[in-house]
Amino acid sequence: MWVALPLCLLSALLATGSALQCEVCASREQSCSGPLQPCAPSEGTCVTVVAEMRLVGNSFSYTGKSCLEPKNCEPGPFSLTYAHNVTVRVNIACCDTDGCNAGAIPVPTVSSVPNGRQCPSILRVGPYHWNGKGVLACTGTEDYCVVESGIFIFGDIKLMKSAAGCGSPGACMKRLLVKKYAHGLVEMLSRTNCYPAPWASGSIGEP
Repeated sequence: MWVALPLCLLSALLATGSALQCEVCASREQSCSGPLQPCAPSEGTCVTVVAEMRLVGNSFSYTGKSCLEPKNCEPGPFSLTYAHNVTVRVNIACCDTDGCNAGAIPVPTVSSVPNGRQCPSILRVGPYHWNGKGVLACTGTEDYCVVESGIFIFGDIKLMKSAAGCGSPGACMKRLLVKKYAHGLVEMLSRTNCYPAPWASGSIGEP
């Protein structure tokens, strides 16, 4: 027993020491830094997420770094444009070595040049309620129509939303129920659909 006990303690120490360590922080800016923290056994990925949302003339930025379960990591930028110049821009980077999520990543940009496609447009976000359906001309790489309803948690901002508009291909990674991008950036969707945007001369269908 006296031999087994030190071996058990050594095994526990080795297991603790082998946990992935990620930089953890959150900020309302486009960058942040924080201490390295050990991840849970199921969290084998370090993630950095930077986001910018423009709503009714106001711009909100958020950066989050944390540990994440690999199944939730779907890297790559995506963007969404809704009616009334409401836009969401998100970039995600994942890695799997200690401290690899240090540094900053850029917020994606989207060209304002029309790409000839169009999507149905609906927008009800938080206290802002724009009723009625319209048609939105898509621009740049946003050549998919995205339809979604649910709750968007953006740092310390929590918004109910029901929206349809144009999105880049990466926006199609959204899925029902809870989607955690990083600590402090979470979506809980009750409805989501993503399909190639039709050309402006065709029918856009119903969201």
